[in-house]
Amino acid sequence: MDVTDELTEVSPRKEACTVLVLYEDLATRQRGLAACDYLMRNFWAEVEFEFHWWRTDFLADASLAAVAAEKASEANLIFLCSAGTKQPSASLIAWFDSWIENRLAGEGLLVNLVTCEAPAHHRQVGELFLREISRRADLDYLGTFPQTSTATSPASVMDAEFRASQMSVVLEGLLRDHRVVVTVEEG
Repeated sequence: MDVTDELTEVSPRKEACTVLVLYEDLATRQRGLAACDYLMRNFWAEVEFEFHWWRTDFLADASLAAVAAEKASEANLIFLCSAGTKQPSASLIAWFDSWIENRLAGEGLLVNLVTCEAPAHHRQVGELFLREISRRADLDYLGTFPQTSTATSPASVMDAEFRASQMSVVLEGLLRDHRVVVTVEEG
């Protein structure tokens, strides 16, 4: 038995998890850092993390966007850290479109880390956009639950799964039929 075999037997192999963090600015980067810190504190013994950090405005540069797209297609976990004060930018939308159909990783999760202080309309637009991205990329989605909501939390996981399945049918229909027809009448 050589040294390599002994090390393999003594230290069990950790699972690998590639994490991509998208952030807008210093404040949203801090939210991403907190999420990554949580992962490290709670799972470092079982999981070997590889982190990739990208500021969303860098995705407007084609060469940087291509590198970030390659990392995203391999990621198991994607955090989108946003202030939620505006709709997704054209460069962010184009960036997602550039890689989601060719995603290489197996199971994965897209996490929306938008602030709850963001205007409700912008949060809703962002939620719909990210749910559609998750569906197309075959990622699970973890969204926000607004603090100002009057809705009640599900009583159990089964209740949550039931509500999610009911909503997903409606949401899929809305997202599938998102075409808008504009008619112009001359008069």
